[in-house]
Amino acid sequence: MLVLAFATGSLIHGPRPQLRVVVGTGLEAFNDTHNFFSPITSVLFASGILELLASIAAIVVLVGAAERLMGWWRTLLAFLVTPLIGAGVGMLLQAAGLMAREFWAVGIQESIVLDPFTAISGTVLTASAFAGPLWRRRVRVLGFTALTVVFLYSGQPSDLFRLIAAVVGLILGLVLSRSRPGLRWVRSSHHEARSLLSAALMITAIGPFVSIFTPARYGPLHPLGLLFRNALPHLQTVTHQCLGHLTSVGCAFDVALARLNGPGPVILAPLPLIVLIVAAIGMLRGRRSAAWVAIAVNLWLALLAAFYYGFLPAIGQDERVSQNANGVEAVVRLSVSVLVPLVIAVLVAANLRHFTVRSPRRVVVRFIATVVGTFVALSVLYVGVGWLDRAQFRPVVTFWQLLYDLPDRFVPIGFLRLEDLQFLPIGGLSRLIYEWVGPVFWIVLLLAAIPLFFSDRNATSFVERDRVRALLKQHSESLGHMATWNGNSYWFTDDGRVAIAYRVNSGVAITTADPIGDPELVDDAIHKFATFCDDNGWTPVFYSVQQKHQELFDGMGWSTMVVAEETVVFPETWSMLGKSWQDVRSSINRASRNGVRAEWTSFQNLSLAHTAQIESISESWVAEKNLPELGFTLGGLDELSDHEVGLFLAIGEDEVVQAVTSWMPTYRDGEIIGWTLDFMRRRPDSMNGVMEFLIASAALHMQQLGIEFMSLSAAPLARTATTEAETDRIQRLLGWLARTLEPAYGFQSLLTFKQKFQPEFRPLIMAYPDPLALPAIAAALARAYIPSLSVPQMVRFMRSIL
Repeated sequence: MLVLAFATGSLIHGPRPQLRVVVGTGLEAFNDTHNFFSPITSVLFASGILELLASIAAIVVLVGAAERLMGWWRTLLAFLVTPLIGAGVGMLLQAAGLMAREFWAVGIQESIVLDPFTAISGTVLTASAFAGPLWRRRVRVLGFTALTVVFLYSGQPSDLFRLIAAVVGLILGLVLSRSRPGLRWVRSSHHEARSLLSAALMITAIGPFVSIFTPARYGPLHPLGLLFRNALPHLQTVTHQCLGHLTSVGCAFDVALARLNGPGPVILAPLPLIVLIVAAIGMLRGRRSAAWVAIAVNLWLALLAAFYYGFLPAIGQDERVSQNANGVEAVVRLSVSVLVPLVIAVLVAANLRHFTVRSPRRVVVRFIATVVGTFVALSVLYVGVGWLDRAQFRPVVTFWQLLYDLPDRFVPIGFLRLEDLQFLPIGGLSRLIYEWVGPVFWIVLLLAAIPLFFSDRNATSFVERDRVRALLKQHSESLGHMATWNGNSYWFTDDGRVAIAYRVNSGVAITTADPIGDPELVDDAIHKFATFCDDNGWTPVFYSVQQKHQELFDGMGWSTMVVAEETVVFPETWSMLGKSWQDVRSSINRASRNGVRAEWTSFQNLSLAHTAQIESISESWVAEKNLPELGFTLGGLDELSDHEVGLFLAIGEDEVVQAVTSWMPTYRDGEIIGWTLDFMRRRPDSMNGVMEFLIASAALHMQQLGIEFMSLSAAPLARTATTEAETDRIQRLLGWLARTLEPAYGFQSLLTFKQKFQPEFRPLIMAYPDPLALPAIAAALARAYIPSLSVPQMVRFMRSIL
């Protein structure tokens, strides 16, 4: 492309008009030249230096990645075929539109397209069929979202060709990869679902800005983009010209534009979209409050579009719509304007279960009070001051006119272009309230939303979490680090020397493993926490605590049961001698032959490539499951980013991560004495025995560091054996539940795998005060592990285990 740009003098401003007709594509150009290869030549030229540089960067990065995924000949085929079919089908659609005298087709019939991104889009979508579940989903969801939004707001032929080329690439990829397009929905983790939804929201929020940079706009959503265009006449000039002609279409149009000619209205225009962008950032962090705000704003935008682009034209207020489009086009424009924000709102609402971080109640109340109070105060101010200063409006306004006009003060100006003007402010005070009521409201809403989006639930502040971390560093059990995860609330003794992490579901307060702090004070803390729960009307449950507390709970008259067995290895005495270690030794030897190495690191020290590979491995694992990934005592991607958590990676000679494990620290007097296994996932095509290699390598590494113990954690409901005392109805029920869950989650298989390392088994118990509360406790535990489990997922779960 650079060579062609230099050779043809097209580097700075693109090809000259004579050359543009020859190498460009489009309906008019094709009719003139009959060049069937113009869709291919058009992707080799750019319209200017900026587009050329962006295209070259995209080819190097995106097409280069596609070539690594599917090979050079498939990449070349996709680069040639997708723009050829994309432009060809696009021109056929243009021709059909011209025959119907469709407004869009008439407006773009003379456009000549030079667009390398048509081929780039088609090639990338083709390569998505060869990518893993993570990047395949990301490329397709975000790619089609971006291409569709650009087309809807801009509507240029190049936008259409790009979108069609992407569809062709999707089909071509399925053909080349010989994969069968099934109807099975591939599950996403909470982390990935949040990433995709927030990115889609961000794209649709930024979409209207496309209209600013597009010289001619023909997309169905381009009226929404007019919110941000600022080629405006002066209000004072228009006021004198239009006072006697308010019913004139042209005059009303100029007056509506003149409303924007001030700092207040200009600031108001993008504020709702800025709120959506901030909400998208909050959604990325898992904040449910951000998701609710995104739903509300998108529903509000859909309602505005329906009212201003549907209702007003229907009653005859907007003559310009009927002049610029026939009935079908008006219906299409209205439908798309309403459906885009409506679909986003529905998608976010349908996936609320992925946004698990709730804001503190006091922050929610403060946000609602601030927003509602500000709206009421500004409304009273506008109507009251406007009525008192009514002589400063032309014509003089009545109270009811001000009240009728009040909602318009909070609406972006672009929508008001389609409404008849009733009066205008001419005085300083009247103009001040007329122009600034809306911006002040949206600015207050934006500022109030920031703490709402970035605060944790149940007053679990960073200060409290830091207090827990400080206690953990003095003394903690092997599972204690789980107390730092999101979703926990904290209870402290009066002297602050013991803390208990817990979460409340359906009136049941479930602790996250053992109490944290001075061992001599733990027994008293358990009694006081039970009293605290009783005072709040909760049933206390100590879950996955060490069996050493059994005597205490017996003395309290509580019931207990073994819910899991922790597997512990002692690095100091670690040895792989004997026949029972044959599988582990073979895995280490196989890794040596294949050039696979083990690397101890942290999430903060990962390269971008290794971070992306770990995310891909995790998504591949989640996609294989019929149920969502578990939470509570089982960490996911979000927990890897903790700076205290260590990672052990298995990395091949090609620098591809084959498997990953994460390890949580256990402290005594500020020193790390043990590490506990949490996250454990491998690539589907990884070396056989890669997990055995990683865990053995971790044990050898910890042996060198002088670590006291290495816990392989516990598999919920999995047991090596049951005792004679555990034959009652409840234990039989747990045994049945463990066998039932095995096809879905494989807890018993995981425990069998850990037995390869000859661990010591330590029972973990659950203690509860009232056996009659067991059904409620079971429901609370299910909600803790799978807070997003819905009825359809429960049906799929039952099908998977029966």
